[in-house]
Amino acid sequence: MTSRLMLKIIRDTAMHSFNLKIQTELIFGNGRHTEVGSIIKRYGKKNVIILYGQNHAVRSGLLEAVTNALDAENIDYVLYGGITPNPEVFYVREAKAIAKEYAVDFILAIGGGSVIDVAKSLSVNFYYEGDALDFSKRIVTPKKALPLGVILTHASAGSEMSASCVISDSTNNFKQGFRNDLVRPLFAITNPELTYSVSMYQTAVGIVDTFMHSLERYFNKSDKIELADRFAEAIFVTLRECAETLIADPLDETARANLMLASTFSHNDVTSMGKKANLVVHTLEHALSALYPSIAHGHGLAVLYPAWLFVYFEELKEKLDRFARVVFNLHHEDIDTNAKEGILALKELFMRLGLTTTLSSLGVKREDIPVLADIVTENGKKELYHDQKSLTKDDIIKLYESCF
Repeated sequence: MTSRLMLKIIRDTAMHSFNLKIQTELIFGNGRHTEVGSIIKRYGKKNVIILYGQNHAVRSGLLEAVTNALDAENIDYVLYGGITPNPEVFYVREAKAIAKEYAVDFILAIGGGSVIDVAKSLSVNFYYEGDALDFSKRIVTPKKALPLGVILTHASAGSEMSASCVISDSTNNFKQGFRNDLVRPLFAITNPELTYSVSMYQTAVGIVDTFMHSLERYFNKSDKIELADRFAEAIFVTLRECAETLIADPLDETARANLMLASTFSHNDVTSMGKKANLVVHTLEHALSALYPSIAHGHGLAVLYPAWLFVYFEELKEKLDRFARVVFNLHHEDIDTNAKEGILALKELFMRLGLTTTLSSLGVKREDIPVLADIVTENGKKELYHDQKSLTKDDIIKLYESCF
């Protein structure tokens, strides 16, 4: 065997080099949110800004339980609430002003991905004097961050253990994220009981979002990183089983617990080991919910992702065949048939969860498609990169049109 041939074999079969840093302490179980005071004290923090959403934390008594836990440990706190889905940058600016005024040394996010993302953006903006969107626009890279922790109330975004943060500026049709290990929470308290009051619609869009975080990694080239793909497949099967259970019984305790864990592990980078994780359908959806802020992120993904899979069908059909077999127990002899049935099975699962799967059903106007494509491509200046093939502005227009 020649040295040149040996080198090629090594390149074809060797694992990519990669770094994996998951610093977040996962604190899982019923009732664990009552430990938050002692946990923050253990990290040596004494003055906290608590971020939360619109009504749930107050109405459910969760906020009171948290403040009681902080009072018991003599930890000072200030409150900032009212954060909505697809969080706007003004939340970050307002929270920063309060955090500075009270000289806080810790951020506690009570909620799902939107609240957590505001907390993450606040964490890097606390020490930064420029515009709060500079990190999301990737103009600057974070150098320092205020530490944060999470009490999770919604299994969906996986933001409780991820290095990602997404913030919107709907007045300028902007929604974009950045990644940096500085924004990974120090701890995430995940109590499945806190999700029992989440509506079935929010549960459904959360399941879709959780699926997407690993699906978008799974269908990137892996260079023989089988462990990453097997982690992803375990998450997919768990999600399918949880979805089927929760359709019949939305309060099933086991399904709620497993769904919460799947959400956390789908976006903490274990399913992207050795991969170039290009979350391109997230980019397509970010444009959608930037232009239409009322669209739930997971619902937009449910519409766009099956269409994207058909665009990449020839490049992905072998992996789609595997996905169909492992996740949906489909075993057609013909690869093309099995792969297509796998896409349709995924779409059908979304529909069984009560989600519509067309852009028109979300109130999107066909005449806005060129605007969406301009947002994605920065007015046609760039293509949407994926390691299988990139999409031009015209390709993106066709993809959006196929979703009507």
